[in-house]
Amino acid sequence: MIIRVATRGSALSIRQAEIVMRRILEFNPDVEFKLVIVRTTGDVVLDKPLYEIGVKGIFEKEVNLALLRGEADVAVHSLKDMPAQISSELTLAMTPPRDDPRDAVVSVRGYTIDSLPSNSVVGTSSLRRRGFLLSIRRDVVVKPIRGNVDTRVRKLMGGGYDALIMAAAGLERLNVNISVNKIDPLLMPPAPGQGVIGVVVRRDREDLLKVLRRSNDEDTFREAIAERAFLSRIGAGCHVPLGGLATVNGDSMDFVYGVVDPDGTSKFTGMVRGSLSDPEGVGRRAAEELLSNAHELVSRLMKNP
Repeated sequence: MIIRVATRGSALSIRQAEIVMRRILEFNPDVEFKLVIVRTTGDVVLDKPLYEIGVKGIFEKEVNLALLRGEADVAVHSLKDMPAQISSELTLAMTPPRDDPRDAVVSVRGYTIDSLPSNSVVGTSSLRRRGFLLSIRRDVVVKPIRGNVDTRVRKLMGGGYDALIMAAAGLERLNVNISVNKIDPLLMPPAPGQGVIGVVVRRDREDLLKVLRRSNDEDTFREAIAERAFLSRIGAGCHVPLGGLATVNGDSMDFVYGVVDPDGTSKFTGMVRGSLSDPEGVGRRAAEELLSNAHELVSRLMKNP
């Protein structure tokens, strides 16, 4: 069987596709692969933060079109880029083992959140990272930054920033040689799906579904299902700065969640624990707690992105 794998063309996206292909080969040694590179709007428009471009699922949508058009068999995504709702013809079929889901302070001088000097310029275009950072360190300056991992690190090395806030997983997948200090999820709840690579396929491809299910990491998949249920219940897009992280803990699942105003003045965080047998229920319960306890903040953020 030859599987055509659709992905974006960035170094990180291709690396993630390689991780998926290696995982599939472990359980299906007779499979062969062909990469299908898709150039998306999010890759072309680099002069605006993602929340200003206004296209929900900006990276996911155009890659998945390759499946719907019959140009590819599976699509590989950073799961945090996938909206809670995708085409009814498609399904999330597989996740390889999760990489570190935490955000991290990236710098030349080895800064942590606590050791950043006052008035440091910190780069991120994520409203979530911006808000939680400012809620902890109101004395730093947050400056937008776009581009792939390599581009952002080059801008940091060029002296335009004192530090960046980035996903630890992407830096580790690319073996970036720079100081990375990870942030406690209770201080900065990660984006739902962060650290997870998602593999999407058409629902009617039973042959492929069998191959992918053999390759699936069950704990990671449960965490992904919980976090996507959380996102679905909240009903928020990428413009709402909220985080949600599910972690398998024996027979239980812990779920850390949070929402923050982009200026860091208001935030709410919490944690729930539920049964591993009902990951969707755990995610929904976390969402219900968030909506109940931070209803006014969430409503305001959803009305005024």
